[in-house]
Amino acid sequence: MQDGSEEHKRHKSCRNCASIIPAESEKCVFCGSYQVPGRVPVYQYAAESRFLRKFFLFPLAVVFAITIFLLEAIYDFTELGLSWITIFSFFFLLFAVFGYISEWIFLLKAKGESKDFRQGFFEWQKKLYQKSAVVSYAGMFLFVCVPLIDWSNPIPFSAAASIIWTFLLLFLIKILFPLF
Repeated sequence: MQDGSEEHKRHKSCRNCASIIPAESEKCVFCGSYQVPGRVPVYQYAAESRFLRKFFLFPLAVVFAITIFLLEAIYDFTELGLSWITIFSFFFLLFAVFGYISEWIFLLKAKGESKDFRQGFFEWQKKLYQKSAVVSYAGMFLFVCVPLIDWSNPIPFSAAASIIWTFLLLFLIKILFPLF
C-alpha cells in the first residue's frame, strides 16, 4: 500500500498537455513545456499553462468581444462603424472558440488517442458525430479553411484560425457586399 502512494508522488501532470511525467523533470517529455518557473520567460511559461488558457485567456476573449459590442451600443463610435466592430468582435469570439476546441484536441493527443494534431482533429470529429451529426458538420465547417499542421500550442492555432476567418469576413463585408 505504501508503494502506490510513493509511486503517485513521483509523478505529476504536465501543465500544458496533462501527460503524466516524473515529478523532478524540468521539461515535459511529450510536449517540451517547462514545468518550473524561472527557467523560461514569463510570457512563455504563462502560454504553456493550460489553466491560464482555459480559465483566463479564452474567457477574457469572449468578454472582450461582448464588451466591444456593448461599448458601441452605449457610446456610438461613428468613426469606426459597426462593420469594423463586428469584425473585431468576431475575431475575439472565434479566438475563444478555436482555443477551447484546440484544448480538446490537445487533450486527445496527451491521452494517447491521437499522435498529432491532424489525427486529434479526426478523433474530435468522431466524438462529435457520436453525439450529434449536426454539431459534427458545424465543426467541419469551422475547420474548412484552417491548416491542420502539427501545432505545438493552442494559442498559435486559435490565433491563426481566427485571423483566417476574420479576413474571410473582412473580404465579405468590405469588398464583396458593397459590390451588390
